Amino acid sequence: MKPSILLSALILAPAPVLADAPAPRIVGGWSEIPAAELQAAAGPAARFAVSRLPRPHAPLKRIVGAERQVVAGTNYRMLVVLKDGKRWRLVVWSKLDGTMELTSAKRERQPLPEARRAG
Repeated sequence: MKPSILLSALILAPAPVLADAPAPRIVGGWSEIPAAELQAAAGPAARFAVSRLPRPHAPLKRIVGAERQVVAGTNYRMLVVLKDGKRWRLVVWSKLDGTMELTSAKRERQPLPEARRAG
């Protein structure tokens, strides 16, 4: 077989497709933490963040969703619900030395109950 034909065949051959392959992580980009990993991956950061919220506040009930960003350490951006029903958007920086810093905390507005909306 001539080298040019062999080269053409290799270039035109279909590349294998991995349907279930996870999306590649982008350095410095945010990636979603799968629901099955929320407690293990973001739990320590969520508990730390809730401990730094203005007092008085209720304890953490659950993590609704979270993303992580690898920087000099890891940033965790998450939505949490406290036991009193209040929702917070939190960002925690987990530093390389093992310490954490709450870099952003914003309370989410609660949706109005259906009965109060239909006015």
